Amino acid sequence: MEKTKFAAALLLSVVFVLPARGAPVEKAETPAAVSKSDKRTAQGLRAWFGGREREAEEIFSRITRENSPDPVPYHALAILLSDRQQDYSRITELYNRHKALSPKSGDAYGAILPILDEYARKGCVQAQLLLARAQDWGLAAAPNGIHPMLWLRRAADGGYAQAQRELGLLYETGERLEKDTARAVALYSEAAAQDDAFAMKFLAVLYLNGNNPAYRRTAFELLNRADRANLPEAQLLLAQLYQKGIFVKKDAKRAVQWYKKAARNGSSEAMNILAWRCENGEGVKKSPAKALQWYKAAAERGEHNALFRLGVLYYTGKHVAADHALAFEYFKKAAELGDVTAWYNVAWLNKTGDGTAQNFQEAKTWFERAALTGNSRAQVNLGVMYANGEGFPVDFEEACFWFELSKLCGNEDAQQGLDFVAPQLDDAAKDRARRRAQRNFKRMRRQRDEQP
Repeated sequence: MEKTKFAAALLLSVVFVLPARGAPVEKAETPAAVSKSDKRTAQGLRAWFGGREREAEEIFSRITRENSPDPVPYHALAILLSDRQQDYSRITELYNRHKALSPKSGDAYGAILPILDEYARKGCVQAQLLLARAQDWGLAAAPNGIHPMLWLRRAADGGYAQAQRELGLLYETGERLEKDTARAVALYSEAAAQDDAFAMKFLAVLYLNGNNPAYRRTAFELLNRADRANLPEAQLLLAQLYQKGIFVKKDAKRAVQWYKKAARNGSSEAMNILAWRCENGEGVKKSPAKALQWYKAAAERGEHNALFRLGVLYYTGKHVAADHALAFEYFKKAAELGDVTAWYNVAWLNKTGDGTAQNFQEAKTWFERAALTGNSRAQVNLGVMYANGEGFPVDFEEACFWFELSKLCGNEDAQQGLDFVAPQLDDAAKDRARRRAQRNFKRMRRQRDEQP
């Protein structure tokens, strides 16, 4: 009887959280089965590397329109379009599709690897870049043991703007190369001189973050050049600079104009920000209907903040008819994209069977993901599940661990759980749970401190 009373009291305090999200800040679909590159992909690559770009574009476009599970044509078409500095919204979609279809590792490029190797050795910079990326992402073996960085350097040395920009990014971030900002600036400058809009934006950011005010004017000139190429990332950055008044006079109206331009060119982040502004009437006329349109447009492009917000709206019935099943779908999509708060909500809905079939195992999986990032509510819920044996056998020591961890993370409800499980355990078990919680708390705090 006491156990039932405890569970009910505790669950009343562990409510479904729908935090109010402020102004948004800066999908991975489940990968389809990856097939080997078909003959048409090989045909397109040979046409492209042989100088017949239009033919290659037609082949790759046809394959991508058919929603082929082969990731290669999406990647190839994205590079091809980037060479022309056109249709950046389409380029982003292609890269997202490539990412969704690519396994975490494997041999997705195996069938066309001989073609890439053949043309890379002949000096084809596009083949060198494709090969470098495929190997670096773990999607292809290294032919003859050649390191992917060598192919990237060869393409950059050959004057290929995309490779120069990519190598510059590695020098800027210090990822896999010793950090060298001066070298990054030089490479970005070379790529920008060839009208690579992404390089213009990267170089502008370096100048804006630098200590030399003389370069700020150059930074804005670069962003305006990137804007003329319709790069939504540059337009979004200009919007944020005007919104916050960084190096320019604060101008909310002008910021909204830049957000709209970026959104029209496919920026899901700009769409999400416009949605939030329309919903709250900040800088624009309040319009829940327009907000919903922008949220949905951003969600279609895999913007996790928009997916989460749609989940909130459909769960609460704000601006729309309440639909908990649809809310669950939105939360689940946001969770799959790494939205930490959505992890908790998906777990809770699975646990309670609200908007979806009750599934304790799914609830446990999502609660654990949230709990290990420091979500104290998720930690308490796991403690409750282990204490009550919800979906799996009762385990008081495991429950004690989660309650101890939640208490360390600042959740006062955890003490109620500890008071319940403590009489069920001997001192050794309680000590093991406490020490384990302390180790995990230190690890989480260390990971948080290491985040940039």
